[in-house]
Amino acid sequence: MKSKFQVKVSSSYAELWRYNMVVMGGGFDAKGERVDFASVRSEIAPVGSNLSEAPEGVDKSRRLSITLNDSESIAAYVYLIPHTLPLNRDIEATQPFDLKVEVLRDKESIYKATHKINQWSGASIELKLPKKEE
Repeated sequence: MKSKFQVKVSSSYAELWRYNMVVMGGGFDAKGERVDFASVRSEIAPVGSNLSEAPEGVDKSRRLSITLNDSESIAAYVYLIPHTLPLNRDIEATQPFDLKVEVLRDKESIYKATHKINQWSGASIELKLPKKEE
């Protein structure tokens, strides 16, 4: 059955500004052929910038979402790419932070999880939904 999928990503982490974010995905028909593609990115600075503070005007609590239409299944990818590493080098002070990811299928939540994000490496999250029944 063809559906509309929405992939939503958010975090209230105060230092989210240190990461460029990308959400992308493809929608597929019953045969596995791609029928839709969407992507969105939120870039704050080039990788390696090592800023001492957030640039002026940056929304520190960002939300990104994509919509994939007329699809039976999706493959979605969420990337958090650090451009500025933590200022504190103490591991205890750089604990993972939360990133919320939700996928809606025709407005019904089919995936909802909080991913722990390593402050040093960022994240690469792959979602293939709906999961095939075994």
